[in-house]
This record gives sequence, C-alpha cells and structure tokens, in this order.
Amino acid sequence: MHPFVETLTIAAELSLNVCTLEGLVLLKLVANNDNPSRTKDITDIEHFLEVYFEMNSNEIYTEYMDVMELYDTAIPNYLPLVSARVIGRKMKTMMETANTNDYLKTILNKRPVATWQAMLDGLND
Repeated sequence: MHPFVETLTIAAELSLNVCTLEGLVLLKLVANNDNPSRTKDITDIEHFLEVYFEMNSNEIYTEYMDVMELYDTAIPNYLPLVSARVIGRKMKTMMETANTNDYLKTILNKRPVATWQAMLDGLND
C-alpha cells in the first residue's frame, strides 16, 4: 500500500482507497504552483493546518512527540506549526525521487510564512 492512501470503510461490504490529508496538501501545493490564481488551494492548506492536530492528535502524541518539543507552546500558532512539520515529514515519505523533493522545497520556499517553513523543515528532517 502507498503511504499516501488510506482505506476508508463505508460499510462492511464497501471500502474505498482515498488520498490522505498529507497527500491533499501535496496536491494543492503543486496545483497552486502550476496555477497561482488558484487561491482556494492556499486557503484549503491553511484550513488543513488548523484542523490537522485535532484530527491526528493520537498519532502525533505517540509518533511525533519530538516535533511538539521543537516549538514554543506559548505562541498562538503552536498547533498549526506542529501540524505543518508532521505533514512535511509525511510528504517526504511520498517523494519517490530527490527531484520531486527538491521541487516541493522550491514551492514551499516561495511562501515565507511560519507554517510553510515548518512543512519545509519537516521535509528536511
């Protein structure tokens, strides 16, 4: 199974393979880079970063506790920064070649905001 696919069970006899949230972030980064007028992609990514921790807190507490210690808990965007770093680490596992990884890093470098830099840091971890 690919690291960017999850199986969603709808009913006992119905399961679907769906793109993970990290995969959606990756797709939206590339889509916006290819067509910068797609501002909805940026809005969607920012929304994903806001809700990601709540949706994945168990996994973050068990597998990414080190990320939680990298940021000051007193800053207002603490959870989105943690989320962005975890997403960056997971996107790194999706990259099949160094060229793809470098392409994604170039995209993230174009937007110098803290959460995007945290995703970049995750790719570099």
